[in-house]
Amino acid sequence: MRTTLPESVQGRVVRNQIALRADLDPEQQLLTLVHELTHWLAHREADPHAHCAHCTIYEYEAEAVEALVMARLGIPCPTRDLTPPGGGSPTDGLLFASVTRVISASARICQALGLEPLGCPLEPQAAVHVETAAREEIVFEDEQHGVRNLLGFA
Repeated sequence: MRTTLPESVQGRVVRNQIALRADLDPEQQLLTLVHELTHWLAHREADPHAHCAHCTIYEYEAEAVEALVMARLGIPCPTRDLTPPGGGSPTDGLLFASVTRVISASARICQALGLEPLGCPLEPQAAVHVETAAREEIVFEDEQHGVRNLLGFA
Protein backbone atom coordinates (compact mmCIF):
# COMPACT_ATOMS: atom_id res chain seq x y z
CA MET A 1 0.00 0.00 0.00
CA ARG A 2 1.07 3.58 -0.48
CA THR A 3 1.01 5.82 2.55
CA THR A 4 2.65 8.77 4.26
CA LEU A 5 6.05 7.83 5.68
CA PRO A 6 8.87 9.98 7.06
CA GLU A 7 11.06 11.54 4.34
CA SER A 8 13.99 9.26 5.24
CA VAL A 9 11.85 6.10 4.90
CA GLN A 10 10.88 4.87 1.44
CA GLY A 11 9.15 1.69 2.58
CA ARG A 12 8.65 -0.71 5.44
CA VAL A 13 7.23 -4.11 6.24
CA VAL A 14 4.62 -4.29 8.98
CA ARG A 15 3.47 -7.86 9.63
CA ASN A 16 2.46 -9.16 6.20
CA GLN A 17 1.97 -5.79 4.54
CA ILE A 18 4.44 -3.60 2.65
CA ALA A 19 3.99 0.16 2.87
CA LEU A 20 5.60 2.41 0.25
CA ARG A 21 5.97 6.18 0.63
CA ALA A 22 3.20 7.70 -1.51
CA ASP A 23 5.34 10.27 -3.33
CA LEU A 24 7.87 7.85 -4.90
CA ASP A 25 8.23 7.82 -8.68
CA PRO A 26 7.42 4.48 -10.40
CA GLU A 27 11.07 3.35 -10.62
CA GLN A 28 11.66 4.13 -6.92
CA GLN A 29 8.44 2.28 -6.08
CA LEU A 30 9.74 -0.83 -7.84
CA LEU A 31 13.17 -0.55 -6.17
CA THR A 32 11.56 -0.09 -2.77
CA LEU A 33 9.08 -2.91 -3.34
CA VAL A 34 11.90 -5.33 -4.22
CA HIS A 35 13.87 -4.14 -1.18
CA GLU A 36 10.94 -4.60 1.21
CA LEU A 37 9.94 -7.94 -0.37
CA THR A 38 13.47 -9.10 0.38
CA HIS A 39 13.05 -8.20 4.03
CA TRP A 40 9.72 -10.02 4.10
CA LEU A 41 11.03 -13.11 2.32
CA ALA A 42 14.44 -13.39 3.99
CA HIS A 43 14.17 -11.66 7.36
CA ARG A 44 10.63 -12.04 8.69
CA GLU A 45 11.65 -14.89 11.00
CA ALA A 46 14.48 -12.82 12.53
CA ASP A 47 14.40 -11.73 16.15
CA PRO A 48 12.85 -8.23 16.17
CA HIS A 49 15.20 -7.31 19.02
CA ALA A 50 18.30 -8.54 17.17
CA HIS A 51 21.56 -6.66 17.52
CA CYS A 52 21.95 -3.64 15.25
CA ALA A 53 24.73 -5.44 13.34
CA HIS A 54 22.10 -7.88 12.05
CA CYS A 55 20.03 -4.94 10.80
CA THR A 56 23.03 -3.66 8.84
CA ILE A 57 23.62 -7.09 7.30
CA TYR A 58 19.93 -7.33 6.36
CA GLU A 59 20.13 -3.94 4.62
CA TYR A 60 23.18 -5.07 2.60
CA GLU A 61 21.28 -8.22 1.62
CA ALA A 62 18.17 -6.29 0.54
CA GLU A 63 20.30 -3.90 -1.52
CA ALA A 64 22.12 -6.82 -3.17
CA VAL A 65 18.75 -8.33 -4.15
CA GLU A 66 17.67 -4.95 -5.54
CA ALA A 67 20.79 -4.78 -7.69
CA LEU A 68 20.35 -8.35 -8.98
CA VAL A 69 16.64 -8.04 -9.76
CA MET A 70 17.02 -4.61 -11.38
CA ALA A 71 19.89 -5.95 -13.52
CA ARG A 72 17.57 -8.77 -14.66
CA LEU A 73 14.96 -6.20 -15.62
CA GLY A 74 17.53 -3.99 -17.35
CA ILE A 75 16.82 -1.11 -14.98
CA PRO A 76 19.81 0.73 -13.50
CA CYS A 77 20.12 1.04 -9.72
CA PRO A 78 21.88 4.44 -9.70
CA THR A 79 21.61 5.25 -6.01
CA ARG A 80 22.39 1.74 -4.84
CA ASP A 81 25.05 0.47 -7.25
CA LEU A 82 26.67 -2.40 -5.35
CA THR A 83 28.79 -3.70 -8.21
CA PRO A 84 32.40 -3.52 -7.05
CA PRO A 85 34.83 -1.41 -9.11
CA GLY A 86 36.25 -3.53 -11.93
CA GLY A 87 33.20 -5.81 -12.04
CA GLY A 88 31.99 -8.55 -9.78
CA SER A 89 28.73 -9.33 -8.06
CA PRO A 90 26.64 -7.39 -5.53
CA THR A 91 27.16 -10.38 -3.23
CA ASP A 92 30.97 -10.04 -3.23
CA GLY A 93 32.10 -9.55 0.34
CA LEU A 94 28.93 -10.95 1.91
CA LEU A 95 29.03 -13.92 4.27
CA PHE A 96 27.89 -17.29 2.93
CA ALA A 97 24.61 -17.17 4.89
CA SER A 98 23.91 -13.72 3.42
CA VAL A 99 24.67 -14.88 -0.11
CA THR A 100 22.29 -17.80 0.40
CA ARG A 101 19.48 -15.45 1.52
CA VAL A 102 20.20 -13.04 -1.37
CA ILE A 103 20.10 -15.81 -3.98
CA SER A 104 16.92 -17.29 -2.50
CA ALA A 105 15.06 -13.97 -2.33
CA SER A 106 16.30 -12.93 -5.80
CA ALA A 107 15.18 -16.24 -7.28
CA ARG A 108 11.69 -15.98 -5.77
CA ILE A 109 11.20 -12.40 -6.91
CA CYS A 110 12.59 -13.13 -10.39
CA GLN A 111 10.36 -16.20 -10.66
CA ALA A 112 7.32 -14.12 -9.71
CA LEU A 113 8.27 -11.68 -12.46
CA GLY A 114 8.65 -14.51 -14.98
CA LEU A 115 12.41 -14.00 -15.34
CA GLU A 116 14.94 -16.77 -16.04
CA PRO A 117 16.47 -18.67 -13.10
CA LEU A 118 19.49 -17.12 -11.38
CA GLY A 119 21.92 -19.62 -12.89
CA CYS A 120 21.68 -17.80 -16.22
CA PRO A 121 23.74 -14.72 -17.02
CA LEU A 122 22.21 -11.40 -16.08
CA GLU A 123 20.50 -10.10 -19.20
CA PRO A 124 18.03 -7.23 -19.52
CA GLN A 125 14.43 -8.33 -19.72
CA ALA A 126 11.26 -6.51 -20.70
CA ALA A 127 10.45 -3.49 -18.56
CA VAL A 128 7.84 -3.87 -15.83
CA HIS A 129 5.42 -1.03 -15.18
CA VAL A 130 3.68 -1.08 -11.80
CA GLU A 131 0.78 1.27 -11.28
CA THR A 132 -1.93 1.17 -8.61
CA ALA A 133 -3.92 3.54 -6.49
CA ALA A 134 -3.34 3.87 -2.76
CA ARG A 135 -4.15 0.70 -0.80
CA GLU A 136 -4.60 -1.43 -3.93
CA GLU A 137 -3.05 -4.86 -4.08
CA ILE A 138 -0.30 -5.61 -6.63
CA VAL A 139 -0.43 -9.13 -8.09
CA PHE A 140 2.39 -10.44 -10.28
CA GLU A 141 0.97 -12.53 -13.09
CA ASP A 142 2.09 -13.87 -16.46
CA GLU A 143 0.21 -15.28 -19.43
CA GLN A 144 1.82 -18.73 -19.35
CA HIS A 145 1.53 -19.56 -15.64
CA GLY A 146 -1.10 -17.18 -14.29
CA VAL A 147 -0.68 -15.73 -10.81
CA ARG A 148 2.65 -16.57 -9.20
CA ASN A 149 2.81 -17.73 -5.60
CA LEU A 150 5.50 -15.23 -4.56
CA LEU A 151 4.73 -15.49 -0.86
CA GLY A 152 4.66 -19.29 -0.72
CA PHE A 153 1.10 -19.56 0.57
CA ALA A 154 -0.98 -22.63 -0.24
